[in-house]
Amino acid sequence: MSVVEAFSLDVPPSIEREQVVRDLRTSREPVLVLDTCQRLEVFAPNSFDVSSLPVSQRWRNAVAFERLARIAAGLESRILGELEVLGQVRDAYKEFRNQAEAGHLALDRIFQDALALGRKARKQSGVDTQLISLSGLAAREMLRVAEPGLPLAVVGSGSLAGSTARYLGKRGSSPIRVSSRCPDNAVSLADSVGGFGSGLKDLKHLLDGVGGIICATAAPHPVIYTKHIEHAVFPLHIIDLGVPPDCCDEVRNAKGIKYTGLEEIEARAEGNVEERRKRAESAAAIIRDGALAWSRKQ
Repeated sequence: MSVVEAFSLDVPPSIEREQVVRDLRTSREPVLVLDTCQRLEVFAPNSFDVSSLPVSQRWRNAVAFERLARIAAGLESRILGELEVLGQVRDAYKEFRNQAEAGHLALDRIFQDALALGRKARKQSGVDTQLISLSGLAAREMLRVAEPGLPLAVVGSGSLAGSTARYLGKRGSSPIRVSSRCPDNAVSLADSVGGFGSGLKDLKHLLDGVGGIICATAAPHPVIYTKHIEHAVFPLHIIDLGVPPDCCDEVRNAKGIKYTGLEEIEARAEGNVEERRKRAESAAAIIRDGALAWSRKQ
């Protein structure tokens, strides 16, 4: 009998992704929702009804348990051992705990065990040894190329955008501006780095006078168009971590734009890639054994 299941969702552009996530997080049956730039996945009890959701892949029991542990260990990321994803999984688990009640202790235990297994695989394999986070790489590059003193903007307020903004605030001296679809989240993140934030409807105003932009949203379509950057400072440095890109084609190819995409940033994290692949194989074996042991207890 199925105990836990996992679903990967492919939300079409005609449906608002944020609304899907909100509905999942407020559903009558608590679930763990992992919403990042690269994925939207749901981990739920076997009784959870997904008939109305755009499910593209499905995993059950030990495979679902293994899936969550692999994500936490960074084995399902574009960069093996990616650091941000562990924080994203922790945040998703906290959301689940806030939603769940005492009657969901069994599911809570499953999630705790899967996250612990992912952390164990990271530690024992060393898959993330000497790996610089994606946010750290992006922020470092922006601080290197942008003119000192000019405001810098972060578009997005999720885990990746948050880590980027905090890195900029800690390591740089430029004022930080934050914009996201949810104004409250943007303001909260901006407050944490001594900057100011706003919703995307005020994006054009927020980008006035900026010398650099790092965008990292989960939007299924571009959020930055040429009208938004008319009064930025040129040459304007843009680092786009969105999947798909957060900048439209016209912005990416516009005169005076120094554009760096996700693939270029990822390439800088690929040092010692062969060694990391070997470590990833070790991490995968640890997780496989752990998932098998878990399934035998069910």
